[in-house]
Formats: sequence, C-alpha cells, structure tokens
Amino acid sequence: MNQKKFKILSIDGGGIRGVYPARFLSKLEASIGEPIADHFDLICGTSTGGILALALALKIPASDIQNLYVDNRKLIFPSLYRRWRFGLRRAKYNNTKLEELIRTKFKEANNGIEPLISDLCTRVCITGYDLINAKPKVFKTPHKDSYVTDLHIPAYQVAMATAAAPTYFNPYSNHYKVNEGKDKEEFLMRVDGGVFANNPALIGLTEAHCALQIAYNDIELYSIGTGQTTYNETRSKVLFGWFGKAFGKMYWISKIRILDLMMQAQSRHVHDLCSIYAGGTGSIKNKVFEYYRIQEELPSSFKIAMDSNKKIKLEKLMSMASNKYQNHGQSIITSIKSSSRRNDYPSINKK
Repeated sequence: MNQKKFKILSIDGGGIRGVYPARFLSKLEASIGEPIADHFDLICGTSTGGILALALALKIPASDIQNLYVDNRKLIFPSLYRRWRFGLRRAKYNNTKLEELIRTKFKEANNGIEPLISDLCTRVCITGYDLINAKPKVFKTPHKDSYVTDLHIPAYQVAMATAAAPTYFNPYSNHYKVNEGKDKEEFLMRVDGGVFANNPALIGLTEAHCALQIAYNDIELYSIGTGQTTYNETRSKVLFGWFGKAFGKMYWISKIRILDLMMQAQSRHVHDLCSIYAGGTGSIKNKVFEYYRIQEELPSSFKIAMDSNKKIKLEKLMSMASNKYQNHGQSIITSIKSSSRRNDYPSINKK
C-alpha cells in the first residue's frame, strides 16, 4: 500500500554554490516529470537555499534558478565593482541586481503579479536573522491558523533577507503593504539565516513534528548541501604563514574565511545530529524517520568561494551534482514514489 509520508526538503546556504542543489534538483524534476512542490509537504532553505526553496514553492523549475545564477554571475558578484567597493566600512557587493533578478523571476511565475508568502504552492520555512530584535527569524507560510505574521510579505523580500550574508551584502530593509494596501509594514535589518542555521534541516524537522504534530515515523527528510570544503592547515603555515601570525585578523578577513567556515561547520553539525536522530539513540537502534543527505566533499584542489563568478568552476560544481544524481538519484526517486505526499496545504490548489 502506498503510505502517506510527510516529505521535507531542506537546502543549505552557500552563495553561488547554490548551483549544486539547483542542478541536482533539476535532474530530479526531469526524472519525476513534475514540479518539486508537488512532491514535498515542506521546503526549507537558507540563503541561496532559501531563494531556491521559494522558487520551487512557486513551481519555478530548479533549472531556471541554476541558469539565473550562471547567466548573471558577473552581475550578482561583479569583479570590477568588488575592487571599487570593497572596504572595511561597507559591504562587498550591492544587492540591487540580485533583487531585480529574483523579483522579476518570481512575478513571471505568478502571472505577472507580485507573489506573497501566502501565494506559495507548498509550506516553506525560510531562515533569517533580525538585527533589530537580535534573534533568529523563520519566515513561514500560513500553514497554521496562528501563522499570520508573514503571509503579506512579498516572496522576493524574504529571498533577499535570507541571502543578505554579512560582509557580502548589507542587511536587507524594505516595506510591504497589508490590509488591502491601506497600511505599510516595515521590513528592517534582516540578514542571512546562515548565521544560525546554514543547514535548516532541523528547522524543518521541528516544524513538522512540534508545530504540525507529524509523527517522526511518518517523516521523510531530504537535505541537500552546496559543497563542503575541508579546512585544514599545515603546521608550517601556522609557524610561517602571514609573517608568523597565520590565524590573526588578516588570515580570517582574507576571502571571508571566518563566515564560510562557521556556516559549513553548522551544516555539518546539523547533518550529524539528523543522522543520530534518524537512527535512534540508546542501546537499541531503531530507525525513527527516513533521512537522506546529498552533499559533496570538495577536493582540496578545487576551491570555489561563495561569491565566485568563474563559469568554469560553476560548471565543474554542476558536473559534480550531475554525477551525484547518477549515483543516488534513483534511490531518492524510488523513495519519493513509494509514498504519497500529504496533500493537505490549503493554498495548494491556488495554482
């Protein structure tokens, strides 16, 4: 019998490395022949994963987001602009072009109308951080009666907030209208959710079990990373690099190592926790829920920054995603098709 399972898709942050999950999911969509949103009950995302999650929830093909990144890589992360603008008192990039691209793409998917969070085709949880109130923020569709805070926010504004990585972009501020346009709400000082949940898999698991009362054994959690770089430094570099101060300020500032390191460490830690929880704890190991993690351990010879605009590097990363799909895609398709999606989100029939 085809059982009904609550399927969660979680997508990590990672800047331009979002082409990795975009390519993997585009392969999955092509094999299934239907939009990702038709097969998942909840899609979670952080930063670039948040942009992709919102796009998928609007039934935008993953391949479109992949192409948006690749085709516009030098507009989003321009090399010349980097040299003019980079400084200790300002963000590395301007977010205007990225905002324009995302807003246009989202409106196209919604018949030319600005889509709000309430217009999405499946549940989402998108991470951000509120600098005004100094606390994490998870933007959510109104999939519970009490979830009324975010439903009027334009989807592109949530995308910009979750992608406002510190040092790369300024904190994102804007406004939106509520009560049929009569009142204006401020949307102030939001930054990348990667500062606390670069891997939002536990956000999704908590939302499903604690908020929606889904039993763990009725959950299937699918988590996709953006490539894992191994940070390991040799003893010689510690002693002689950077004039004998290899781990001083200049080391961490150069290439924004500290942000990338912290985000990747959080992603790996969440994966470890999900693996433990899924397999059960204690002396008797019983599978608690189904958990699948797609991640690429990048070779030490392959370095790709979160703001890389080198097409050859993006193509190599996408090739890795294609190879990963060749090795693991069929098992995921089998798992997805072996159980029905719990199609009970009230907005699902809007599209």
